[in-house]
Amino acid sequence: MKGRNVLLIAALCFLLLLAYGCGDDDDGGGPNAQELIDQGWAKFGAGDNAGASGDFNAALGLDPQANDYEAYFGLGWAELKQGKAGLAEDAFVTFLSKTSSLEDDAKAGLALAYHAQVKFDDVIDAAEEVLAADPDWSFSRAPEIDYLDVALVLAHSYYITADFTESLQVVRDFFDPGFSVDTSTPEGRKQLADKLNSLYTG
Repeated sequence: MKGRNVLLIAALCFLLLLAYGCGDDDDGGGPNAQELIDQGWAKFGAGDNAGASGDFNAALGLDPQANDYEAYFGLGWAELKQGKAGLAEDAFVTFLSKTSSLEDDAKAGLALAYHAQVKFDDVIDAAEEVLAADPDWSFSRAPEIDYLDVALVLAHSYYITADFTESLQVVRDFFDPGFSVDTSTPEGRKQLADKLNSLYTG
């Protein structure tokens, strides 16, 4: 009889543990990974990029694979908006290594992150891929970031790497079809540099 009581008590304890969620990772006390991603995008849209980074990082802590690794993608853009180009690069590279979703958006962000770190050859590779795939690209989460931003860092990167002909071509293709200078001369290169500066400041 005593043995049966011990077994009964053990069984009751086990059922109580299940009922009260002892050892359960999801206690309902906080958002899940997808909810954190959604919160991150809401903060990103409101201009709270630091808060967005916090939510995307928290989502990665819960489930790095949530919604096809979207937290890495969001983190890249949130870090880029804060001027943290190295962290943005890391997030975009990780995202692209794990999925092919949102590829143009991630590569565009990567081109901008590379440019901020003066990695001009890498800018050229990433930006050319984006513009070849979608010459009218824009970022759905922030439509003010678009193909013109990508084209501008591409033209500047060509200029810095002394490919003046390609730099001029990008300017003509995306900004001013009537702009023409002789890039084989110092004066022509100066005029091209002035044009690029005016595009940045204008």
